[in-house]
Amino acid sequence: MQKFTRIAALLLVTIAIMLAVLAFSVGRRVARPVAGGTSTTPSVDATSSASASVVVAVTTLPAGTPLLASSLQVANWAQRPADAFGAVSAVVGSVPLIDIPAGTAITGKLLARGVAMALKPGERAIAVPVDETTAAGNRVLPGDYVDVFVSLKAPSTLSLQPGAHDSAVDTSQTRLLLSRLRVLAYGDDDLPPLSGASTPPPAPADGKAAAPGGDENARQISLPSTTPSANKSAAHTAVLAVPVGEANQLLLAVQNGKLSLGVRAPSDDGAPDDTLFAAPQPVLLARTDLSADQKQLLLRPENQAYAGVNGSGLAGQDQPAFKPVRAAGIHASSGGIEIIRGSSVDSARAVRINP
Repeated sequence: MQKFTRIAALLLVTIAIMLAVLAFSVGRRVARPVAGGTSTTPSVDATSSASASVVVAVTTLPAGTPLLASSLQVANWAQRPADAFGAVSAVVGSVPLIDIPAGTAITGKLLARGVAMALKPGERAIAVPVDETTAAGNRVLPGDYVDVFVSLKAPSTLSLQPGAHDSAVDTSQTRLLLSRLRVLAYGDDDLPPLSGASTPPPAPADGKAAAPGGDENARQISLPSTTPSANKSAAHTAVLAVPVGEANQLLLAVQNGKLSLGVRAPSDDGAPDDTLFAAPQPVLLARTDLSADQKQLLLRPENQAYAGVNGSGLAGQDQPAFKPVRAAGIHASSGGIEIIRGSSVDSARAVRINP
């Protein structure tokens, strides 16, 4: 029995020694430095030094003012905010929607985007109804230039001429209304935005700023596909960039007539000369006591749009906007009686009845 106990004790001691040697070798293997003298275990200092480049405001950026490079700088943040930018060149020229305080990260949600950024000074985005027959068979694409034609179906009038029967006169007309307007959106398709002006470029994996030449590639736009989609709904509206001085004519034509869009070549810059034709009567007449400088201000597109245009002027009729209406009555005239009913005048010959 004592012999058996002694053997068991020796066996346990041998196993303990083997386990101790194994533990020692494993510990040395984990702590052994790798090639280059750096440890495989990341240090706390290396983790804390990682950062991302973020464009921030140097001073308060007022809303509606395009951003300048001098008012922006790149700061190193521990983490890049969502929709933020990593290069100043990707933000320059963008317009803030609200006042941005100094030190605030510039994000896409703070900047103007959409069709507003595609407008030029003096233009307004106006939607007009379209369908397959009035928009070149739905072949219109955002970015195209179109001519707007209007067809007006005016009420028929009666021609009363001496010695002739009453005949109906068709006063319908069609003409070129506005020329070379840019299409900002057609149905669900919008102009492709510049990548730098709407969404930030993807953050590099190492957290460093993008290369100087990377922003130019990020700003390249991709043309919309001309292949119709089977699941795409038919377009019902087209958004056009309209000079503010011509917006009244377009809106009045939408209400009183039917529009047709004619696609034209982008290189075709031909346009009608409106100085060769009589200008329509405005709705609001100018004051009679204006100075010479004030009369020049009447030629500004904004003031012309404020003066407006009426239906008669849109149809090219040389008549005032409001015709005086004489009171109904009966007036004697030579050789007969003139009967006035509202704005119509009838004549009746007097008949003498002998008693």
